[in-house]
Amino acid sequence: METFSINAETRPAGTKGDARKVRNAGSTPGNLYRAGEAAKAVAIDGKALSAIFRKTNNPNTIISVSLEGVVHPCLVREVQRNPLSRKVEHIDLLAVKAGERVSVRVAVTASGRAAGVRSGGQLRLLARAVNIECEAFSIPKVVDVDVTSLEIGRFIKASQLPTPEGVNIVFSQDFNVVTVEGKVKEVVEEAAADAKAAPGGKAAPAKGAAKAAPAKAAAKAAPAKK
Repeated sequence: METFSINAETRPAGTKGDARKVRNAGSTPGNLYRAGEAAKAVAIDGKALSAIFRKTNNPNTIISVSLEGVVHPCLVREVQRNPLSRKVEHIDLLAVKAGERVSVRVAVTASGRAAGVRSGGQLRLLARAVNIECEAFSIPKVVDVDVTSLEIGRFIKASQLPTPEGVNIVFSQDFNVVTVEGKVKEVVEEAAADAKAAPGGKAAPAKGAAKAAPAKAAAKAAPAKK
């Protein structure tokens, strides 16, 4: 898993005004914490942080935070953005260790062209992300599921999602993740065949018509009773 480095420094854990001063200085206020320990108020290089987010486009990126001469591998836990500019205004970082298991949310993607889609259906992702538990440095970017054999009206559940070794899908109740909706395309082969077989492209006469014609002719030929 790719990691990125960034510098940080401690800051006073004060009011919103103190956090505003940190932002005005070009840094991003945040908290760095480890399970069972008190959080540390930090100020992080805002430009470097934004560059990391643009490059990875992955909320589960591990960031190596250098603070007071010590490097802390951290998982991004929460990001607060300005609703208009989308600029990062605050970040929470969870310090992790090698071998430590964490719970994160990971996107779901579908690969392949589903059999149901080939029959006229439409693929639909019912859950675009799932909760997983895994080792902190082995977080998959996505959980990908092959839908090639998925027929119309069939589902793939969370319990059926493929995951790398050591990665577990977490749920309290199993649920549907992907399906193919729609109806199978109907092709009227007999009508098409009749249209091709008939002279001039006209539809062939209905069955029984040929037998009815001689009967009428015989009726005309028969002499009238006296």
